[in-house]
Order: sequence, then C-alpha cells, then structure tokens
Amino acid sequence: MFCCLGMYASASTWTFNVVQQIAGTVAPTRPVMPVFVADAIPKCDDNSATLVVKTHGTPAARELGRRARAIIITIRDPRDAVASLMRHNKAPFDFALRVTEVSAWACARFVSHRRSVLLKFEDRFFDDPGTVERIAATFPGTLSESECRRIFERLRRDAVDAFIANLETLATANSMFDEMTGQWDTYDGASGWHKHHAGRDAEVGRWRRELADQQVLTVERRLRPWMERFGYLPITSRRDAYVLSVGQYGIVG
Repeated sequence: MFCCLGMYASASTWTFNVVQQIAGTVAPTRPVMPVFVADAIPKCDDNSATLVVKTHGTPAARELGRRARAIIITIRDPRDAVASLMRHNKAPFDFALRVTEVSAWACARFVSHRRSVLLKFEDRFFDDPGTVERIAATFPGTLSESECRRIFERLRRDAVDAFIANLETLATANSMFDEMTGQWDTYDGASGWHKHHAGRDAEVGRWRRELADQQVLTVERRLRPWMERFGYLPITSRRDAYVLSVGQYGIVG
C-alpha cells in the first residue's frame, strides 16, 4: 500500500495521481486500486493489486503506518490552507480551520516515519519534474527519466484543467453533496479531481490579502506549535498572541 497523506489544500490530489501513475508504470500487469479514506483502511490482497490511499487523516492511523510501503506527506502554511478552503470550497472560516488543524497534526504524526516523504507546498513540488523521481524512488524497480517526464507532463496544470473540464463524461464520475458549500459537487472517483480543483493558481501568501486580522490570529493561536515546527513563522509573538486573544474577550482594554 502507498499512502498520500495531506493537509487540505496542499496538492495531495496531485501526489495521489502521481503515485497511481507510477504504480501502473512499474507494474503494468498489476491493477491499481485508488481509494479515498476517511475512516477505516480497506483490505486488499497484496498480491492482487496496488492499493493507493489518499487521506487527510484517519482514525486507523496506526494501521496506516504499519501497512504503508511509503507515505507521501504534503503540507502547507495553515493560513493559506484555510484561505484556499474558504475561496475554492466556499467553506466557513470555523470549518476550514477545524479540518486544517486536524489534517496538519495527522501529517505531523508521520513525518518521522521511516518510509515517509515530506513535500511542502511552498516549494512548488507540483511544478518540479524531480518530484516524480523522488516519489518513484519509494517503489521497487526504477522509472526511466522519460517515464518520469511523461507522468509529470500528464499532470501539469493545463492538462489537469482539461481533464476536469470533461469530468461529467467519465465512467468514474460521481456526485456528492458537499457539506462545506451546501451544493452538489462532481468529482472523478479514480483520480480524486473535483470541479473545484480547476483553475487554481497555487498562490503562496494569499492569506495576507484574504483573511481578516482576527482570523490570522486565530489560526496562529491554534496551530502555533505546528507552524514553528515546520518553519511557518507566525506574524505575532507568543506574548502578543496571548494579549490579543484575551483582548478579544474584553479582558484587556
């Protein structure tokens, strides 16, 4: 089993597709079984298919760590993750913060795993052909440079947008009610691409423009230890964050 564990809005769907295509290339006679996991990890006969899991965190985390041959982890500045969920998924701030926080700590749990690969959104790993080679190194066997380049080109932004534009025509297309938007959403069950994935620009630092000051403060207060661990520097000091937080409730004038 190979797992793509990512924070929300961290390009984990891109790695999910990379892993599937690598699996299908290194073992073309072995079926690839892609699945999104929110709770329990499905059983799979290791000799019959390559299980590729995408998750933002699962209660079956211990089982995930035991079974995964490799865990591809994607993280992002949580302020940008929240801003992206609010912008593209139309999520309310409180909901966006909650799922960002949960997925961020789920990723942190596996960073030190001996079979993990950590990718930071800010490095624009999805624009680097070398990322495919790095992920491929977790598989048995090798991929040629031309095969890695072919996989990368099939997942460039324009190629992904063209694929999403035709989602409704796919046999693997599905619809679901999105609790965040309150609307029906179309997505491809195999690749995991949703309609809302189209046209994204992967902007870094959009939170400075799109989040209110109090929202930034709230994200930093909730995720400060995580942010400091992974090099995302809060704009407020610990003391200032405390004073501002207390002031929010009218205790400090």
